[in-house]
Amino acid sequence: MVKVIGLCGSIGAGKDVVSKYLVKNYGYVQLTIGDIVREEMTEKKIEITRENSDHYSEEMRKKYGQDYFVKRCIEKIKKEKYTHAIIDGVRLPSDSELILKAFKKDYVMFEVNADPFLRYERLQIRGRSDLPHTLEEFDKQERMQNDIFHLDETFKKASEVIDNGGTMEELYENVREIAKNPKYKNWF
Repeated sequence: MVKVIGLCGSIGAGKDVVSKYLVKNYGYVQLTIGDIVREEMTEKKIEITRENSDHYSEEMRKKYGQDYFVKRCIEKIKKEKYTHAIIDGVRLPSDSELILKAFKKDYVMFEVNADPFLRYERLQIRGRSDLPHTLEEFDKQERMQNDIFHLDETFKKASEVIDNGGTMEELYENVREIAKNPKYKNWF
């Protein structure tokens, strides 16, 4: 039987950090929707920028359905017979609903959250080419992502919010607190 955690959160909230912690400490396999998008863009020789990624995602969803990337993750989890998997980067409310339909009681979603300015500062440290270079670009990307993906509605579907507003150790402690919660005893 598989246990699937969906992670949602705004740009730079720390979804990847939480995923990597769960992989290292609890034996999860990480599937990142953004990585699937970037892999496909690379194959098609499309320059990887945040704007191009958002538009490519939107184009693929229009062409193949809103659930295109999530279906790819679900298929991989089932094909590889993972026992513990993370779908990192759940964006649309319908993405979460599709994962829930596929895995029923074996699916839970957590939101990773941090202050917008802190998230912007963290993105500057990453240095990836598709990340915003100014606070204005960051704000614009946030608004565009919410318009495209309805992130505010997706966040409402999260069972827990993992605060990433402090140090790495505080973040890890927030994850450990969730892991101690009896309602997640089969997850950790």
